[in-house]
Amino acid sequence: MKKLFLIFSSILLVLLFTGCGDDAKTIIEDEGSFNDLKVQGNKTYNFVTTEGKSITLKVDNNVLTSKQLEGKTVLLNFWATWCAPCLEEIPLFNKLYEKYNDKLEIIGILIEKNKKPEELQEFMTKLNMKFPVVVGDENYRAAKAFDDVKMFPESFVFGKDGKFLKKYVGVVDEAGLESLINKN
Repeated sequence: MKKLFLIFSSILLVLLFTGCGDDAKTIIEDEGSFNDLKVQGNKTYNFVTTEGKSITLKVDNNVLTSKQLEGKTVLLNFWATWCAPCLEEIPLFNKLYEKYNDKLEIIGILIEKNKKPEELQEFMTKLNMKFPVVVGDENYRAAKAFDDVKMFPESFVFGKDGKFLKKYVGVVDEAGLESLINKN
């Protein structure tokens, strides 16, 4: 029993510290059926950007639908300002967002309570963030439904047809993401 506890504890510690470390790279790439999200399907999310705009999307049976995002590859990125790997992704996301602005939509879903709007705006300006960031309680509801997000960054990619393509835990692989964008 002690051995089982030690093994379980060791695995738990490894998982805890690999999601948001300074040198974290892609840990998980899941192209599977995304069963947890499918089970909790039929979810509509009404996000609010830092600029006060609304983004509404629905996820049902591994398919994302949104009139606003129709025809684009969509990357939903769950992140926090204190997370070093999250910060590492921002220049990559900016680059891809500009390069594929007609084919790609990136939505940064901030998972950070009590972040003052002016502090967040200063942070976004400093990093020249080009893609929309959504804030508010809806982000936490989405994090729970999207495979119970607990590690940062965590991203979900949907094709231009809305079908789920890939899940990343850790820093997104640039070449892999670019390949997904170009295949759509």
